[in-house]
Amino acid sequence: MLQRLLLVVHCDRDSNIRIISARPATPSERRNDERGN
Repeated sequence: MLQRLLLVVHCDRDSNIRIISARPATPSERRNDERGN
């Protein structure tokens, strides 16, 4: 199974959620995610 990890920047305002940007996670961000940081 192919797994992809995205880093998403979002903004919550009132009842709206807006995605500002989304990109693939860097290797260090992947390691942090795997460690639960």
